Amino acid sequence: MRPAQARYVIGCRMRELREAAGMPLTRAAALSGWDKGHLSRVERGHTKPSRELIEWYDESFGARRSLVNQVMELDEAVRAGKDMSMRDMRRRGSALHPILLGGSVPADHHPEDRAELVGETVPDGTQVCRDQEFEKTWEIRNSGERPWRDRWLTRQGAAGAPGWLRSPARALIPDAVPGEVVVVRMTLQAPSQVGASTAYFKVTDEAGRLYYPGLESPPVYCTIFTVYEL
Repeated sequence: MRPAQARYVIGCRMRELREAAGMPLTRAAALSGWDKGHLSRVERGHTKPSRELIEWYDESFGARRSLVNQVMELDEAVRAGKDMSMRDMRRRGSALHPILLGGSVPADHHPEDRAELVGETVPDGTQVCRDQEFEKTWEIRNSGERPWRDRWLTRQGAAGAPGWLRSPARALIPDAVPGEVVVVRMTLQAPSQVGASTAYFKVTDEAGRLYYPGLESPPVYCTIFTVYEL
């Protein structure tokens, strides 16, 4: 994952929490002590939020450290992406490891390639009991001009953060011709910790290189709220 993508994802999540609480940006600025313009830039993904600001959103909007945990996951995904890019840069002469926009992309990367999320199960905020397993599906359309072969939906981040929503590292995406809709299924497991959790996934090759490195293709994700019992 690229740093700009991580900023965009966490900024969107912060805006969703604030708007769900019915709090205008002006009021959030007055209560938090941060400038309204700064909050706006953070929520639009233009500026990386500080740890203090993330903790304020967590506490103010009842997220129970979910934002802090998500930032830890996203930061780890950014580090992993940089490590892969550095490894590939050392082998840049090989056509198997092209470099684009400061990061590695798959050998069959093409600018006319597109993916579109058209449906999913387990809506955001679904309540799940602690440690319970559940199946999540995403319906993804090949909306570009290139056929898909040997692609994966790969988890972003690394296990270890409190409240980690457990999942496989990746799931195979069925091959698809342009215009075709495919279904990706994955079994996830709620954490033991009560509260909100989000798992992020991106379309990659087998090695984990991003097919869609730009901001126009944000991660697909699963967001649940873990409870003691239903």
